[in-house]
Amino acid sequence: MNDLKNFILAYFSTVSSVFAAVETRTLITIISAIVLPIIFFTIGKTVDVLLQIYLNRRRRGRNAAIGRVGETERERGKER
Repeated sequence: MNDLKNFILAYFSTVSSVFAAVETRTLITIISAIVLPIIFFTIGKTVDVLLQIYLNRRRRGRNAAIGRVGETERERGKER
């Protein structure tokens, strides 16, 4: 749901450029006003997912180095 909300916010923030593109009546302007927000959202989401994967693997690597393979922060908190 959060991704859908972000997509809708990103798309509606470009409504003024879509209206301007429709008013100028050039095809390339209309296409760019509709397609570019989708491309930028996709690129941003891809970077976000890749960063989350990187941080998760990095955290697992640290856990393995100190002998805590498979434990999460919450499980370690229960021990204390």
